[in-house]
Amino acid sequence: MVSTLKVISALSILACAWTFNLPVHAQTIAAPDGQPVPSKGFSSDVEYRLRSVRINPLELNGTKAVNMNWTEQRARINARYVQMGIGSFNLQMDVFDGVLAGDNGRFLGNPSSNSGVSISSQRPNLTRWRIGVPEGGDPLDRTDYEPVLEEADALEINQAYADILLPVGLLRVGRQPIAYGPGLAAHDGGAYNRFGVSKFGGTADRILFGTKLDEGYYALTRGKDHIADTSLNNGVIFGAFYDFQKMGLPQRSEDNLSRAGATLEYRREQANWFGWDWRNVVAAMRLVNIENDQFDTDIWSVPTALSGSIGNFDLRAQYVYIRGTTREISEGFAALTKTEVTEQTLASHGAQVIMDYTLGPATFTMEFDFATGDSDPRPDTPITAYSFARDLNVGLLMFEHVLAFESARSTAVGVENLANANTASFPLTEVQTDGRFTNAIALFPQVYLRWLDEEDHKLHTRLGVLMAWPQADGVVDPIITSLTQDGDEIRDDAVNFSGGDPGTYYGTEFDIQLGWTFKKHFQWIVEGAYLIPGSSLQDENGDAVNSYMLENRFVFNF
Repeated sequence: MVSTLKVISALSILACAWTFNLPVHAQTIAAPDGQPVPSKGFSSDVEYRLRSVRINPLELNGTKAVNMNWTEQRARINARYVQMGIGSFNLQMDVFDGVLAGDNGRFLGNPSSNSGVSISSQRPNLTRWRIGVPEGGDPLDRTDYEPVLEEADALEINQAYADILLPVGLLRVGRQPIAYGPGLAAHDGGAYNRFGVSKFGGTADRILFGTKLDEGYYALTRGKDHIADTSLNNGVIFGAFYDFQKMGLPQRSEDNLSRAGATLEYRREQANWFGWDWRNVVAAMRLVNIENDQFDTDIWSVPTALSGSIGNFDLRAQYVYIRGTTREISEGFAALTKTEVTEQTLASHGAQVIMDYTLGPATFTMEFDFATGDSDPRPDTPITAYSFARDLNVGLLMFEHVLAFESARSTAVGVENLANANTASFPLTEVQTDGRFTNAIALFPQVYLRWLDEEDHKLHTRLGVLMAWPQADGVVDPIITSLTQDGDEIRDDAVNFSGGDPGTYYGTEFDIQLGWTFKKHFQWIVEGAYLIPGSSLQDENGDAVNSYMLENRFVFNF
């Protein structure tokens, strides 16, 4: 079904270190030597990022988005107020997120520039770009969509939640991260990517409780002499949460949608097993459920994760399986294709395995990525598509920009076709990948070289070759394929996001990165990518040109 089902992917939450994440800050706030530790305190950190990007072309088989050049910025502020031994309040804000440098737009237009004469402008405005149809274009023609400007918000509040340290664990309430770290299906928006940047962090209005089961057992068996270990590095951690995914109308309950789940983790900072010295071992399993009555939704997800190190070898593996039923996806696609709404089965899964081996100043990496796809978008067939978290980057150009552009155009056409339809569901928006890895099997070997590794100066390069194939029977655009279907068979009507044959190969991408870090507070990163497209990115004439990307990025951390 839908090639990038973000709603369903969000079910497979890797809710890991959230159990004690911020209360650790509450217990370890340090004062200068010889000074008493304060009972309360305020702390904050700020990251400012300016990135200039050039992609030529973004559209591999057209002329609407050929020579792309833009510079954007973002300031992220994390603030917390902590009261020792009691809890904390946490806030995260983004300022100028994605805002373009300069005074952009047209005076008295929308967006409007601050000055009618650009050479005399003395104040930048708040503008970002998106994929849209320009004035005079046909909103029902996919090829008429191109980058356009829109007004941006100066301030966005991402998170606002409170923690309380109870005698038996932690209670966290409020708008908080769905997961912590680079999860397969949920990402907190932090700077974990080896290539590219993070731009989006998933959040939920959540009630969460976490505790360490082993510490509870020790407290019961050892009595009052037991000294609790509040470290996240060792122990058996249990957590449970409830998300208010959608409340709907206050006078109705059937349109409410809830998400609930539990996690169990085993962590060991050091261990000697089978004669090997293990470090930072984490084994985790979660169970997540989402349900509501309006669309008869009942979906279960089982995410698992395993990571650890032996000597110079590091392993991180994640796997997610999703199974369930819902009418919500069929509701929107049935309105598009004028067919009956049915209850669909969901059966999808995804995996990522990253293996690192360090030898002197070099680290050799083999990355394997897998996400199921769906070559049959009809609303009465099972949904088998899976997509990674929005910020879990796989490469720099192919998935992050090219497929994001192509899928955004198709999504816009589908939404325009349903603009006047009386439907309670708009699953067409989930076709837009937003850079997600989806419907693919990929091999991504990489090498990281440390040229300089000192306290004040660090210099490195990273090289990678990304090769990707569709997991399903080619890459199928569910919207355009549904609009043009003319019979009982879907295969002869299926097209990719460029209007061509679904194909059997995405392409080969070569990535390179050069980075310099100064005193841990400043990073200068230059990245480049070169894409040789395969048949899944070609149009109906078999055309798709090679593309390249260059990015210059300054990052300040305080």
